[in-house]
Amino acid sequence: MFGIFREALQVFLSGGGIMFMLGGVACILYTTAFAALWYVIRGNLNGRDADQWEAWLENPDKAEGRMGEAMRYILHGDRLTIKTVHRRFTEVRLNVVSAIDRRLMVVNTLTATAPLAGLLGTVMGMLAMFAGLSQGQGVGGMQAVASGMQEALITTQTGLTIALPGLFIALVVKAKRDGVSAALAQLESMILTKRFKR
Repeated sequence: MFGIFREALQVFLSGGGIMFMLGGVACILYTTAFAALWYVIRGNLNGRDADQWEAWLENPDKAEGRMGEAMRYILHGDRLTIKTVHRRFTEVRLNVVSAIDRRLMVVNTLTATAPLAGLLGTVMGMLAMFAGLSQGQGVGGMQAVASGMQEALITTQTGLTIALPGLFIALVVKAKRDGVSAALAQLESMILTKRFKR
């Protein structure tokens, strides 16, 4: 176990200073990505409880979870109008969907940043290779070339390795976000048709 850790540390350090930047990007990216994923998965702000919505509409106090909180807020008050329902749904959408969008923006930005940081490491490794070539054909020159090549390849690989899972998590969060938005639109339509029959 200790040998694997030492080997990983050696690979990390051979990637040069950019590896610390990539490590920071990875920490922020995955912290934000998993927080966004947890935000959209937990609770019932989706169509999961759609079969209970009609019963909740009749008695909002029995509504459960975050969808229940939204329903109680939207249906609060004796003099409920279509305009009030629309305004409250807009507020709920802005509150919930915008929170997901903000997290997604950070995840997408960091997902794009990781390969670019890896590319920066590639350029720095290539510069180290050229510096080694300029030293001549001695052992020191060849070591500098090998070290520069290793830095160039490791940083590129690390940047892509960080970015790909972040991209998949962002796609899952985006799909869940669309599900939340669709569920809110479905609930709004149901409330308007059931409460304001002409």
